[in-house]
Formats: sequence, structure tokens, C-alpha cells
Amino acid sequence: MINDRYWWWQRALAAEFFTPQNGPLVVFIDEDVLRKIAPGMDDPAADLAQAVRDASSPTPGEYFSRIATERRLWKLDDRASPPPVLPVLAITVLAATRMRSDGQALSTNFYRRLAESIEPGASGMRVAQLKAEVDGSAFLDVVDMWCTLDEWIGEQDGRVGVSTIRTHERLTRIGYPQSQALLTRSDRAELTRFFAALRIREAGLPDENSMLRALEVWTSASSNRLGDTFMAALGSAEIKGLIAAVVLACAAAWDGRVVTKDGRGRIAIRLGIDLDEWTTAWLFAVLEGASEPILLDGLLAADAPVSLVRMPPSKYYVSDNAPDVSSDLVTRGFRLRGAAYAAEFSKAEVLVFARDADTGGWSSTTGITPFETHLIAVTAAESAAVSRVLTAAAAKGWVLRKQGARPLLSGFVLYEGVRFTNDTALQRALSDEPRLRALGVAPTLTPRARFVRGLPLDREFAPSHYLLGGEPDLLLPTDEEPKLVLLALGGKEEVVTSNGFPFELRRFPSPEGSTEVIADAQRLTFTLLEESVVAATPKGTATLGWDDDGNLSAATGAFNVIGAVVSGTFAATSVMGRRGRDETWLLLDGGTALPVAEPTPPVFTNAAGFAFTSQYFEAPAPKATQWLAQRSGTSWHLSRLGPGDPQDVRASFDVLATWRRTSEPSGSALWRIQLGLAHE
Repeated sequence: MINDRYWWWQRALAAEFFTPQNGPLVVFIDEDVLRKIAPGMDDPAADLAQAVRDASSPTPGEYFSRIATERRLWKLDDRASPPPVLPVLAITVLAATRMRSDGQALSTNFYRRLAESIEPGASGMRVAQLKAEVDGSAFLDVVDMWCTLDEWIGEQDGRVGVSTIRTHERLTRIGYPQSQALLTRSDRAELTRFFAALRIREAGLPDENSMLRALEVWTSASSNRLGDTFMAALGSAEIKGLIAAVVLACAAAWDGRVVTKDGRGRIAIRLGIDLDEWTTAWLFAVLEGASEPILLDGLLAADAPVSLVRMPPSKYYVSDNAPDVSSDLVTRGFRLRGAAYAAEFSKAEVLVFARDADTGGWSSTTGITPFETHLIAVTAAESAAVSRVLTAAAAKGWVLRKQGARPLLSGFVLYEGVRFTNDTALQRALSDEPRLRALGVAPTLTPRARFVRGLPLDREFAPSHYLLGGEPDLLLPTDEEPKLVLLALGGKEEVVTSNGFPFELRRFPSPEGSTEVIADAQRLTFTLLEESVVAATPKGTATLGWDDDGNLSAATGAFNVIGAVVSGTFAATSVMGRRGRDETWLLLDGGTALPVAEPTPPVFTNAAGFAFTSQYFEAPAPKATQWLAQRSGTSWHLSRLGPGDPQDVRASFDVLATWRRTSEPSGSALWRIQLGLAHE
């Protein structure tokens, strides 16, 4: 007869794991999980072990036979609840999570660890005896229990989640509990970021080898490392195949949501910098499908809640009461938690920024994109190493941006205009400064090959279609160090270096039609077309128009002419001014200064249901224009427009009075002196 404690644990485990849910179902058991299930017990693991021992059979080779009989009886019933095997399966997973190489039990000696878990505190002789009882044919009953549970989960049609119970080609018996012991709840949450990086929803599931390779690449970054058990298994030739099977099962069941460790929807926080306005701000990335407004607790209990509201088409929320940017928050990281969502910023000693079309400034990103211009912020402790890498490998033109008396990021050093165009030089420089790779001063890790750039065609109709002659580039799977990868393109093979720099597929001209690419055993296909296959006019055609006064607005009727209709033309070029300045001037040859009025924001987006104001406005500039001058408070922002190298200057002298004096004999020299002082 099965004891009452056993049935208590059956009900408690069923309530913990087999409730309505979406996504992967993993029956992970360790001491912490048992304490959560039975919070009032002094030693829940010992109580579970006692329940299993009391339900065992004394007959040699039939240790689990009583539970096996209950399983067979259950199969004849309505099967409405989980099979009555959960305490036994829980103790086998507990044994798997306890496995370690400690001199007494090798990590591969699962049955010894199981014996110790069933009878904690037993002598070595008793452990050896019990190990013999649960090993061999007796454990076949446990294998049947795992198969029955897997079958029952499948019968629920996703009501309790998707089963991740798997076995191993060699560890055919103990693979079942080990498959559940690999991933903690925290690991499963972190893997949702991995699935998003792999673009599972768009590109589909990779095969097991590609999944393993991608996992190794992704977890090589310090910010992506998972739990110790998982990382040890990933490095084990014996178990890594089981990891691939379990992670693939999780990926197949993934609902597309990126979540935090406690299951809340994850909102990524980036750091934004505007060098023109000399400001910083936290940028909260829009989470698709999230209900609004989103309320998050402040950093401190006394802080007002942080409110996030979406303002299309921006990819960032409009935030209220967000904490001020500080170097301390950057280096420590922080988290704002709400009822259903949490916003997170990971700690950083080095921040790589990329141009952000949404804000008009810079926003932090995950790494370096070759050939793109970056801004890099680095703590003083790491600045010497970063400076050596830039000196050795960055393209000419980068500068150390002085922060002056009002620093944007106190304790950080800013490097502006950083571009990397020479892959060999960058890899050589990073080999001398290996710590910087882990801090993000390296090309962004690519866990899975994908196409970038090129001239896409019919993007909304079908993916990976490009204009003939506009083949895409290929980002190869990368690792912490450069590696050689076999690349096959249209039947031709070549060994190439994967180092984060894009491989130019146009080096091998492809004919019109479909071309298959095999990169590091991953298959991709792109299609080249001479023209669009979609006969319909592109979305948005003829929805905007200009009136006779040159005002842009949404189309309200049929147009006889599509395009800009203005009352006249002017012999001038256009300049882009920043909105929100106190005043704007064009500085012309001969000391002339022309005021420029900031135009009212366009309202044509109102017809689409949202208001949008660009951070810049366009203004005509006569050919004699030399500088665009804009004032904010006591500071002037000067942009050179005339002949010569582009130049941007932040100045505090009387710009208009000094410029008017350039018509005098010594005025031009005075202007140059003032500019030189402004640079210092």
C-alpha cells in the first residue's frame, strides 16, 4: 500500500509543475525548488526521500515495482491527472542535480547519487547496497514512468506546456532525469534572449549541431552565461547532445516572448547619448504585444512609479519618472520591476554606441559593427587598453571627446568617430587585450549565419529576395576568437575566416533565381530578381502630397500630379537644423548672418493615427552660406557648410558679433582664433 506522504508529494508536485501554462515544461528539482513546494518543512528533500523509501518494494530487482503497479492501474482509469509517479521522478531529478565530481562519486555515476538521495546519511556500505537495488532492471520501471509522463503531457495538447523530456543516444536510461536537471527556471528565462537572437520565429529551428554551435557562441559572452550545471554540461562531450535536444524542445515551444528570470516580460533598457544637446537618457525598447501603460516600481521604495507609454512609430517608450543616468547605475546595472513586466540594464564597464535614427543621437548596442561609426564609453580603469586597440586597429578620424566641467558620464572616457575596417588589425589588437572581448570591444557575436545589407526586394512579400547585382553580405557564426569556416556558394566551396566582419557574397556573382549558401553546416537561400514580382504599387504610394505653398500633408483626394508642387524654385542648397534650439542662423560670406525660423512640425502623420515630430528640420541655404549656427542657452552649436573638411564646434563666444567682424581686415583671423579656443 502506498503511504499518505507519497500521495501528498504527488499532489504537491502536480500543483507546482502541471498547471495551465504555455511554453516548455521542465520538471527541474533541487533543494531550493523543494523548499518552495513545502515551505513549512525543515528538510523537504529528506521527507520526499522517506516517502519514496516507504513506497518501495523489498524484492530484489523490483525496488520501484509498487509505484509501477500504480502506474499500470492509472493507465486503465480516466488519466485526468498526472500519472502517480511524480515523487519517484522528482527524486531521480534531484539526484541528477546533485551529481558532481567530489572524489566519492564521479559525475557520471548517477545511481550512486540516486542511492544517496533516497537514503540520505546512509553508510557507504548501505549506499553501495541501495545502488545495486535501484540500478539495472529496477530502473527500467523508472524509464517507463518517464515515458508515461511524457505521453500524458502530449495528450494535454499544450494545456500544461510542451514536454522537454528527452533521452540520450548513449545514456538511454539516465538521460530522462538528466534532461530535466540541465535547465533551471532562470536558465529557461535567459534562453528566451538566445531564441530572440537566433530569430527562431523568422528563421525557424536549426538542427542539433547548429543549435549547439550557436549556444557555444552565445554563452561565450559573460553577459550570456547560464547556470554552472548547464555550462558544465555544454562543455561535456558526453552530455552536450542531450543539451541540444532539450534546448531545441524549449525553442520549439517558445511563444516569442523574452522574459526575465522571474517570468516577467523583459523590456531592454539602452543608454542614449546626444552629443549635440550634451544629454543622456535611458531608452526603454518597445515590447511588442505588451499592454499599456506599463507601470514599473522606482529604484527605491520612495520613488514614484516609472510610466511607459508607446508613441508610434518610435521603437522606444515615452517614459515618466525614469531614474537619472549615473555612472554608478551604468557600472552596477539596474532593474525596474512591475506586475507583469521588468525593465533591465546590464552592468557595463565598456559601452559601444551606434547611431540611432529614432533619437537622432547615439544608443548603446551589443558590440562593434564593422565599417559603422561608433561612440565608445569606457571606465577610466579600462581606457588605456581601449586606447591601445583604437590606435592599433581603428580607422583614422577617431578622437578623445573631452567632457569638460559638466561630464556626460563621470568616470568614463569617451571616444568619438570610431570605425573598424581592417579585420586583421582588429583581431591582432584584441589578441593583445583579451579582456576587452568579454567587455564588448569586439564585433557583435553572431550565433547563427544570416544575410545583411544588400539591395532587398519585395521584403514584405517574401524574405531574402534581392535585386540582381545587389547580393547580400553574409555574417558567419562567430566565436570569441576568429575561426575557419567552410563556405559553399552555388556549388563552389571555400574556407573563409569568421571574425565578425561580413563576407561579401557578390565576390561570387550569382545568376537570377535561387542560390543556396551553406555556412558552417547551416543552409540559407537567397533569391535574385531583375525586378519586383509584385504588380501592386508599393505601400504608401500617393498617400502624401504638397500644396502650392509647399506644405506636406496626407492626401485627401485624387491628385493630377504626384510629387512636390511649389510656387517657385530657389538657387540654394538645403541644411538640416536641430529642432528646439533657442535661435538658428546661417552665416554667409562677407559677415552676413541670416535668421532661420524653425517651421512648425508636419501633421501628415495624424492621418495615420499618431503624431510624430522629427528632431530636425530642413531649411534652404544660399550658396554663400559657410556655417549653420544654433544657440542653446549660452552655448552655440556651429556646423561648417562651406568648402573644406566638415567641422562641428561647440562654442560660448559671441558668435554673431564675431562673424559680422569677418568683413573687416582682421576679422577672419579673430574668427579662427575663437574657433581654436573653442576646441580646447
